[in-house]
Amino acid sequence: MITKTQTYIIGWLTGILLALAFPPFPFHFIAFFAFIPLLFSLEVRKGEKSFWLIYITFFIYHTMTNWWIGSWQTNADPFLMASGIILSFFHPLFFLVPVYSYLFIRKKYGLSFALWLFPFIWTAFEWLHSLGELNYPWLTIGYTQAYNIVWLQFADISGIWGVSFIIILINSLLARLFINENSLQFSLLNCQKVKGIKFIFLSVVLLILFPYIYGIFRINEFEHSKIIKKNKNVKIGIVQPNINPWAKWERNVPEQIRLHLKLQDSLLKYQPDIDFFLWSETAIPYQDLNMNSSHDFGELKYWVDYRDIAVLTGLADIKLYRKGDRIPKTVKQLEGTDSFYYESFNAAVIINPDLPDSLYQIYHKMRLTPFSERFPYGKYLSFATEWFKWGVGISSWNTGEKQFPLLLNRKQKSEENKSNLKSNVKIGAVICIESIYPDFTREYVNQGAGILVVITNDAWFNHTFGPEQHFIMSQVRAIETRRYIARCANSGISGFISPSGEIIKLMEQYKVIADAESVPILKDKSIYVLLGDWLVYLCTMISLIFIIYGFSKKNQSFLK
Repeated sequence: MITKTQTYIIGWLTGILLALAFPPFPFHFIAFFAFIPLLFSLEVRKGEKSFWLIYITFFIYHTMTNWWIGSWQTNADPFLMASGIILSFFHPLFFLVPVYSYLFIRKKYGLSFALWLFPFIWTAFEWLHSLGELNYPWLTIGYTQAYNIVWLQFADISGIWGVSFIIILINSLLARLFINENSLQFSLLNCQKVKGIKFIFLSVVLLILFPYIYGIFRINEFEHSKIIKKNKNVKIGIVQPNINPWAKWERNVPEQIRLHLKLQDSLLKYQPDIDFFLWSETAIPYQDLNMNSSHDFGELKYWVDYRDIAVLTGLADIKLYRKGDRIPKTVKQLEGTDSFYYESFNAAVIINPDLPDSLYQIYHKMRLTPFSERFPYGKYLSFATEWFKWGVGISSWNTGEKQFPLLLNRKQKSEENKSNLKSNVKIGAVICIESIYPDFTREYVNQGAGILVVITNDAWFNHTFGPEQHFIMSQVRAIETRRYIARCANSGISGFISPSGEIIKLMEQYKVIADAESVPILKDKSIYVLLGDWLVYLCTMISLIFIIYGFSKKNQSFLK
């Protein structure tokens, strides 16, 4: 007989196993059976008084995987530390939703049916958890396979959600071997009592094997050396300044711009054919209204026009309002005045040669990090935004309203080499945490983006798991969209990723450096880009049908 304590310990193993399967740990195979201990313990407990079993399981998973969110560096902001601690205790509560839904189905329909439906419930939950202003899809189970790059290729059909679905389905199938309604022995002896054992083993083998076969073909199809010869290319220079993320908001902004320009000039001596340079998130922090609102970039604009090379950079963008204007509720009053108000945006701007500042294309970040960048639902709870002001830079960013690719005006010489021809390249600019949302990058490709860029500032989390976890999510986005991704971090991980998710070039972390690479401009769309989140819609619909139907039945179990 298994004791209550043993039941809890067995269940909590799931939290440890999931954390060990998540990057940067290399044990991705663990994810295929990580849920079995929890499912077994839930069966022993019969769903009764299971709150602490579930909560602590996912507290372990979250804390072991996301301990780095508090930064824990010498000069880390206290707000950042506090948010990391609060998130560790608050976020595991979300995981009660899919597990309690599973227990409800178990009670109403029986064990076998509940195990079959569990992948649908979990996948629907992960997708729903990526929506709204309290979203946090960082711990999506599919990311455990980020290092299993060949097997991961089918994400171009279903997105990361399909990867989670297959992982949970394999867990459910294997759990059936260990969990028997008539005998709760956590032993391989149970396998002999399970009906359809051959079907279960065959299903597991095929679910693992087929993605590998598909992946081999797709990786070969998207081999970098082949694609670069067949398509038009754009050469991107990445500038990684490695500036202290806390000090950058206090340092002289023109001085920081000169550092970037110096790195660019050095790189151009060896690679003169660069089409545009990519700078990191808020590489231009707040200087004054002349620069951040009127967009007079001075020396930077002069360099762009003189060199005839564009720069795509992160920017703290300020939108001014005067008394009498139609002023949004989310504005803040400009200090020292009683007639000016402003909105601040975490933005990306492309500075093309020979274009006036009035024609700059500026994208405002739409997916903001909850609490650290913006208080969730602050539009309706404006009074609460004062409680959550981060002590670094401009806190409480406003939310962008429109997603659109930035246009690179590139000059190309004709075949006769006599005149310059202009061609536009659409670039999907992804700012920091936006890279963890599959539908966001997908939308850029549907809008015609031939390449994607990710600009970020992961230096807040130097020497932790954070930068690497964030980077692998860009690898998954590359697979889903079948686009090249250039990723520029202030510090963290900068580099180039191919459409197969493979790394073409990786720049050294914690170093002031610039490097360049040519990447092809692609036009074809993956199935995921074309069909979107079709799988999660299906999973959500199926889950809701059986949950609603279950509420209409009074008997405890009518499907065995």
